[in-house]
Formats: sequence, C-alpha cells, structure tokens
Amino acid sequence: MAEIQTDVCIIGSGPIGLTMAAVLARFGLRSVILEKRGAVNTHPRSRFVDSNTMELLRFLGIEQEVIATGLGPDWTQCNRWLTSLTGRQIAAIGSPTFHSVPGPHSPTIPVMTCQDYLEHELLKLLERNDLVELHYRCEVTAVTQDAEGTRTAVLDHNTGRRDTVTAAFTIGADGPHSFARTAIGSVLEAEPRPYLMQDVIFEADLADCVGERKAALLYALTEQGVLIFQPLNGRTRWRCQIPRMDESSLSEPEVAAMIRLAAGALKTRPIEVVSTGMWRPTPGCVDCLGSGRIFLAGDAAHVAVPTGGMGNNIGFAGVRNLAWKLAYVFKGIAPAAILESYETEHRPLALARIEVGVRTTESMAGIFAAHYSGGDPAEAIARTQQYGDYDGALFGYELSSPLIAEAHEAPPAVDNATIDFVPAVRPGRRAPHQWLDPAAQRSLLDLFGLAYLLLLGSEVEPAPWQRAIEATEHLLPLHCVLLPPQTAPLYNPQQIVLVRPDGIIADCWPSDVTTHAQERLLQALPLAHQGAIYG
Repeated sequence: MAEIQTDVCIIGSGPIGLTMAAVLARFGLRSVILEKRGAVNTHPRSRFVDSNTMELLRFLGIEQEVIATGLGPDWTQCNRWLTSLTGRQIAAIGSPTFHSVPGPHSPTIPVMTCQDYLEHELLKLLERNDLVELHYRCEVTAVTQDAEGTRTAVLDHNTGRRDTVTAAFTIGADGPHSFARTAIGSVLEAEPRPYLMQDVIFEADLADCVGERKAALLYALTEQGVLIFQPLNGRTRWRCQIPRMDESSLSEPEVAAMIRLAAGALKTRPIEVVSTGMWRPTPGCVDCLGSGRIFLAGDAAHVAVPTGGMGNNIGFAGVRNLAWKLAYVFKGIAPAAILESYETEHRPLALARIEVGVRTTESMAGIFAAHYSGGDPAEAIARTQQYGDYDGALFGYELSSPLIAEAHEAPPAVDNATIDFVPAVRPGRRAPHQWLDPAAQRSLLDLFGLAYLLLLGSEVEPAPWQRAIEATEHLLPLHCVLLPPQTAPLYNPQQIVLVRPDGIIADCWPSDVTTHAQERLLQALPLAHQGAIYG
C-alpha cells in the first residue's frame, strides 16, 4: 500500500466500518478502510438486524440480499426455555421485534442472520464502488490530527512497510478494544458482568432435536448448567454460548459433550466445533464519541450485552446519525459545529438501548432461578416479555440537539416505553413510515437519505414553500414533496414537516402560520445559521 490521501479513513472492517464507507460513498465521499485481520470474521458475534438497520440497508440497495441470508419467520416468532432441546418446555415468549414478517411501522422486516453473512453482502456492495478501498492486514499504529485533517500511521503486514493515510476525518470502528478510542483519550465507562461466556460455533444436524419447536434462541437449562443455542443458517450451522464463572475454557471434546447433553442428542451424534472463544459481557458507553476530526462508532463507542441483539444495531444508528453530517461539513454545506450533535444525539440513545438489554437480562435471570429452585417461573416469564418485544425502544426514541426544534406537546402516552410504540410526527422522532402506493412498494421513508426534505400535507398550498426553497437552496440540499391525499394518514394534511437526511424530524408546524414562508423555513433550518447553532 502506497501513501494514500482520501476523504475519510475508517479503522475496522466490521459491519459498522463497511456500512459507514457505503453511506459516505452515497454522498460522494472517498474512504479507505484499514483492517488488521486478513479477512472477514468467521466467528460471528451478532445475528440480529433490526428494522431501523434494515431501513438503512434498504437505502444502500441491499435489503433483499440481506433478507435472503436470514432464518425466516418460522425461526423468529419466539424464544424458548427448555430442559433440553428434546426435553420439557419451561417457557415460550413471543418476539414480535425479531419476527421476520411485515409490520405496520417499517417498509422492511427485521432479519435474524449472521454477522459474517451481512459483512459479505456489504463487501459485495463495496467491491462495485470505486470510492472505497479496503486494505487487509494493515495495523494502525498511530492516529493524529491538526486543523487540516488526520494522519493515520499504518504497518502493512503484507509488505512490512510503514505508511500513512491522510484524510479529512478518521472513524474508529475498531471494536471494543479500540485503538482509536485510546488515541483520542476517550474512556469506556462500563460495568463488566460477573460471568464470562464461552462462545462456540459448531456444525451439527439437530433438526430432529428441535422439531417443530423452532426459536430465535433456545435456552437449555440442564442439570450441568445453561447452554444457549442460536441457529445460524436454520440447518446445520449453530452458535452456542456457555456461561462460565471463571476464565477456564472447556476443551472441544467437553464442549461437544455438553452440546449433546443439552440437545438431548445421542452420545454418538457428530458435533464439529469450528471455533470457540471466551469473552465477558461489559455493557457501557465511552465518555466522548469524538475529538476534533476523529470519531468513534460501533463497539469502539459503546458495548451492549448480547440480550436483545442491541449491539451492532446501536452502531448502525450511529452511522446514520454521523455520516450525513460528515458529508455536509466536508462539502462546505454545514459548519463543523454540527459534528458536536453526533454525541449530543447519539450517546443518550446508545445508553438507553444498552440499559434495555441489561434490564432484559436481569429479568430473564428469574426464569433460571425459578427453574433451578423448583419454583413457579410465571412471574419471571411475564417480566421477560420485552426480550424480543421492544418496538417502543426501537421506534419511539427522541433525539435532542440544536439541530432539532423543541417539541411543544407531550409524546403519546404508553404503558411501557420499552414495548409500546405509538407513531407520532414530532421533532426528534424518526419520521413515521407510510406507504405511498397501493402496492406497498414505495415508502415515505424511501424519500430520505441525502437531502433535507420538506413534506407538505396534502391540503397545503405548495407554491409559497417551493419559492421559499428556491430562495434558500444555496444554504443546503432541500427538496419539497407534496403528499398525495389519503396516502399518509399519520401526517396532518395541513402540516409541514422538515425531515433530515437521516429520517429524523427536525421541525414541524401548521401551514396556517402567519410568518412568511421563507422566514419560517429559515427558522427551521439550523444549518442556515452557519456555526451560530452552538452559540
């Protein structure tokens, strides 16, 4: 690798780093990805791609390819707790947030798939893009910055040469032990759990053991301990997690024996252990998501417990929040001050979802305690409803920053903010999905992605707003859409809604405001103040 100049340097080629490069490319920015590994990770640590993330992949054009890698609805409708895969069922809890079927809140479906399957689809996408370079076996040894940009020192293990990547910005997407995090002095404020997990990828035919009791997760509560079975391809590829109270790992023969016991399989059943590793759940978030021109994303920025599949999906949310802001600053559309809103908006969201995972894990522990003590698990089962049912957390979040107007009304009332979701058109919320055609092929969300969008209710007179946009078009990319009658009932026909490129509502107001259209539009466009938004 020769010395390279690029727009954005991305450290780490996991799903977050690859997705960041893909989104930046949609804005026309070049990126160089540096990965110290020699290939895609063959020991996948995540499986769930939530609906918000699938909407981002829909924007990138690989929605159907990722859906094709998933398990399908027969595996994702619930989670099960059993004495073994062939034994007595203790609980079956529905998982509507996991369930790979169409729902009312998104144009796409959630997908239960493997991290390496997703990475391969992202790699195929990037291989067709001349704006992205990916370099394997390149270890980052230093990251520095000045007023002009960043410099990333690299040891290229392919050639033994030491090189430098110069860029306007650098993104650290290099995992929980992030080098970039250390380079900017950011600290992961985390609470390690008192147990470890031995993670096992194995091949085995367990179809006769599972039978009709398919599930996204199958907890086997055996006399020798708990094993968590996770189907990876719905056939013979599995992941199994074995909780451990110390750092001593089981040997491959011991692992195979425990899997046979927990599966209720014959002692002679072939079990091929492909890979195994130990890790400790350490949920937490960094105290600083960025410094100057260097930013953190994915597990470099925040780490979730595995329960609920929050981890990578929080990272994808961060990509969508940060990428358009980087692009606007790079192109001179917006002041550098808007980059501060990445931390202001994204860190509270990350902390909230990490907490949902922790609470779910703690509630689920009651099922284990009741079973092993011979008690009634009914109360614990009721408390664990949110395991795969957290649309409130997924869709009902509200961001807050100087880029978003203040909401003057209370949000919709719900009984359980984690589970329950009521769509609302209000500042800081993700703009609600609505189909724009009778065939349910084109969503309102498909209009978002690269520019600000002014949505006009079907009864709004468009002419003054179109003139206002023409008068302000030098400030930032802004388009206008008049919603057809009856196509978007969630949107007031006499309301105007300003939506950011990431699908977040920046402001909304009734069309009968007395303020002149151009003046009201300028009030809603914080980027028009060119740096004054942060005082």
